[in-house]
Amino acid sequence: MPRATRQNGTERTEGAPLVSSRRGKFRALEECELEAEVHEKLGEYKQFVREVEGEEPTSGAICSAALEMLFEADKAFARSREGKRRVPRSTGAATGSQKGNVCAP
Repeated sequence: MPRATRQNGTERTEGAPLVSSRRGKFRALEECELEAEVHEKLGEYKQFVREVEGEEPTSGAICSAALEMLFEADKAFARSREGKRRVPRSTGAATGSQKGNVCAP
């Protein structure tokens, strides 16, 4: 019987994939290249998830989950993002060309 472990504050079962085939909405990357070895492991991981869950995830689902883990693990990146959120916005009124250009993470 697989045993449960705690990782990043969440409980998961050993032997279970970190990535589920069931994920949210996606946006396509225009250009994305992977190192050959990483690309091979991606295919193996998709097969692993299919064997465990019965459904194969998309490459995008796996890449999204991997990037989420990277962003969470990179404390310097987190500090950088937090610092940028604290930068005061200009007090000038937005012009028509500036409206609608705000991006939410």
